[in-house]
Amino acid sequence: MSNNGIDNAMVDLLASAAGPHIWDEQPVFCFTSDIDWASEAVIEHYFQRLPLDLLKLTVFVTHKSDVIECEFLAGRLQRGIHPNFLPGSSHGDTFREVIETCMTFAPEATCTRSHRAFDVTDTAHLLRNEFHFKCCSNTITTLTPRITPYWLESKLLQIPVFFEEGSFLYNKLGLSIQPYRKYFTAPGLKVISFHPINMAFNTPEIAWMRQIKDSLTREEFNHIDAEMIEQRRNRERGAFDLVTEIIDLAQQLGAPILTLDEIYNETINR
Repeated sequence: MSNNGIDNAMVDLLASAAGPHIWDEQPVFCFTSDIDWASEAVIEHYFQRLPLDLLKLTVFVTHKSDVIECEFLAGRLQRGIHPNFLPGSSHGDTFREVIETCMTFAPEATCTRSHRAFDVTDTAHLLRNEFHFKCCSNTITTLTPRITPYWLESKLLQIPVFFEEGSFLYNKLGLSIQPYRKYFTAPGLKVISFHPINMAFNTPEIAWMRQIKDSLTREEFNHIDAEMIEQRRNRERGAFDLVTEIIDLAQQLGAPILTLDEIYNETINR
């Protein structure tokens, strides 16, 4: 803070987000996944079908997972937290309790995406000032062009989502990204978000997956096994095919693939 009362550090942050950055000139991809209390069998199934070394995946964890821990220790993914701040959360009764619980699943985490994208100044300030988080990804867009990170009032860097498979299905945009190729190839950040349950079952539409979820208790959902995946997995086009198309397109373009942490560092070290 200078003598004139201006926070020079914040002024520098504003300038850093203004760029120029690599995503101003070309598409830059970033692959993320909200774990959403998926069972070990579901997580393992979709990990086995993804090129983790290529994706540099960031998973937003909701619970302890030995499968995720193994891949994290092997350096094949990074972890953020996926706190549920809503009433009745298994993570706790207060904002602080929820964050503290989630930090036990990923104590190194510096990036967050809240369940249902819940985001208020109270949670943002807690995460930034007391838990030393750097960035969040709580803005879910649908193929918005020229996305760039921006600083929140809390000094968390917001890194918006470009594509989420659930939103894509919700908006009934089809089961191929080809009609929207121009949005994927245009400059800007392409943060891709997907969920293990939709990947493992290859969800073709929201109502289809809703039927599966509604047929299960919370306990049954948390313990979906390989046999159930095999029995009920959609074998026509679905969400897994959408994500696979995006991965293939990123490779075809030779586009940079960055982690959220790398996007943060690129922003502040322009």
